[in-house]
Amino acid sequence: MKVVVVGAGMAGLTATRLLRAGGAEVDLIEGGRRAGGRARTLTDPFVGGRVVETGAEWVDTDHHRLRALLGRYGIELAPRGQEWSAIRRYLFHGGRLASADELRDADATIDAQLAALDDVFEVIAEGIADPARPDLHPDAARHDARSVADVVAELDLGPLATLFARRNAQGEFADEPSALSTLFVAQQRAQMAAEGVEGVVRAHRVVGGIGGVVRGMVGELGADTISFGQLLQAVAWEADRAIVHTDRRTIAADHVVLACSLVPMRRVRFEPALPEPLARAVAELGYGTVTKTAVQYAERTWPNGYATTELASQRIYETTEEQGDGPPVLMAYTGGDGGRRLAELDEADRIATVAGDVRSMYGVTDEPLVGVSRAWSNEPRYGGAYACYRPGQVTAHWQVLREPCGPLHLAGEHVATWTGYLEGAVESGERVAARLLGRAVVGH
Repeated sequence: MKVVVVGAGMAGLTATRLLRAGGAEVDLIEGGRRAGGRARTLTDPFVGGRVVETGAEWVDTDHHRLRALLGRYGIELAPRGQEWSAIRRYLFHGGRLASADELRDADATIDAQLAALDDVFEVIAEGIADPARPDLHPDAARHDARSVADVVAELDLGPLATLFARRNAQGEFADEPSALSTLFVAQQRAQMAAEGVEGVVRAHRVVGGIGGVVRGMVGELGADTISFGQLLQAVAWEADRAIVHTDRRTIAADHVVLACSLVPMRRVRFEPALPEPLARAVAELGYGTVTKTAVQYAERTWPNGYATTELASQRIYETTEEQGDGPPVLMAYTGGDGGRRLAELDEADRIATVAGDVRSMYGVTDEPLVGVSRAWSNEPRYGGAYACYRPGQVTAHWQVLREPCGPLHLAGEHVATWTGYLEGAVESGERVAARLLGRAVVGH
C-alpha cells in the first residue's frame, strides 16, 4: 500500500510512523522547511537558555496520547502544572491590577454568574452520548445554531463576568463568543468528561519544549523520510487511487492523507472536484486566531500569577517560571478579534504593544531585552491557530470532514475529538492509520 501524507505536523508524523510500522510505503511531504506544524519551540533569540513556545504549549492530565509520546522519547513534563479557572490570579481593569479576592469583593456574584454559564454547556454535554458525534445530540440543530454570545446575553451576565466569558472564549477557542457554536463548546466539555480523569486536570509545559517530541518523531522516522519545501498543488483522484501533484513532482498513491490545515487546502485543485458537502466544509470551517508575543526582561519585577487584562494583550503570564534562575519571559496570549488586530501590525509594533501593556499593568519601566511575536493567522500554511466550529457548523460539517472520500482522508486537530489540541492531532493520525491498516492501533 502506497500512501502520500501531506503535512509534517503532529498528525502527519503520527500517521506516517504508524503506517510505516504497519508495512505501508509512505511519502511524507511538507510545504515548509521544518517539521512540527503549530508546535514551534524557540530558544533563539532569548537570553540565558530560555525555552519559549510560540505555538502549542500545554499537555493536560487527560492528554494520554501525547503523554505516551513523551514517555516514548524520554521527555518529562514540568512538575507543577496549571489548574485553569475562569478567574485567574489577577485582572487589570479600570487602570488597576486587582486580585481575584478583590474582584469578588467588587462583585460578590461573579463566581455564581460564571458557574451558571458553565452549567449551560455541561447540561448540553450530558446529551452528547459520544463526543465523537456531537451532531447526534437529540437537540443538535438548536444548540448548534446558538452562539456563546447568545448564551451570555440570555444569562444577562454582569460586566466583569462578560469580560471573563469573552477572554475565556478568546483564550480557549481562539475566537469571539459570537463565532462559537454552543454545541461545539459542549462537545469539548463532553470529551473531557469522557476521559474519566479523577481529581483535578492540570496543564503542564514540556521540559525542554514540545519541539523535543517533534525531534524524537523525526529521528525515529529518519530525516530523509520527509520531503520538505514541496507545496501541494493538485490531487487527481478516483475510487481507489490518486495522483498527487506538488510544485516539484508527481506521486501516484493508493491513499492520500491530508494532514494539514484546511486553509491551504482551499488553494488545492481537486480533479474531480470534492463532493459538495465536503467542499463546503473545507471552504467554510472556522479557524480561530492566536497571536503569541513573548517579551524577555532582565529580572522579574511583577507578582507571580496569570493575569487577565482588558488591554490589547488580553492575557499575560510568565512562560519561563519553571525554568530556574535567569532572565524571565512574559507571554501575551491574544485570541479572536484582538489577535487579528495585533496580526495587522508588524512584529516590532506587536512587541512594543505588549511591552506597553506590561508597563501599564505592572509598572515595569525597563525595556525588554528581546521579543518575538507569532501571528498564526499570518502564516499561509496554517491560516489560523486551530479550528473553531462556528454556529451551524457542527451539524453541517463535523461528520463529513471525518469520513474518507474515496482515497482521500483528512487528519489534524480539526477532525479530532480533542479539537484545537496537539492531543487531537495525534488522535487523528492514529485514527487514519488504523483505518488504512484495517486494524486497531496498538503499542503507540
